[in-house]
Amino acid sequence: MPVVLKIDPRRQVVYSAFYGKITDAEALDHRSVIAADADFKPHFSEIVDFSAVTEAAISDDTMAALAANPSLYSESALHIVVAPVDSVFQLANKFKELARSSRPNFFIVRTRAEAYQLLK
Repeated sequence: MPVVLKIDPRRQVVYSAFYGKITDAEALDHRSVIAADADFKPHFSEIVDFSAVTEAAISDDTMAALAANPSLYSESALHIVVAPVDSVFQLANKFKELARSSRPNFFIVRTRAEAYQLLK
């Protein structure tokens, strides 16, 4: 799967860095990978970094399915997407609208530095 998952218990952050081409299957499978990690805690914040993605082949059906699933995270958790490229930014914005009620603290930024600033 073209993703690196790092869970930092000290900072209480789940960091997922996708790279290359990501597909529906990879986007859908990532939730179970996070849930299965022993270091994961629902109150942690989440950063999903798409900086190294070359193609996001994620369908509208998959976006809707991901948004319809209850979040793994607590309602107070921050969800931050790093989307430096316009096409990925638009995709993240579409997800934000779909998941508005289940993920109220959802932010889209252009850089990792901006993402970590939000965590402070």
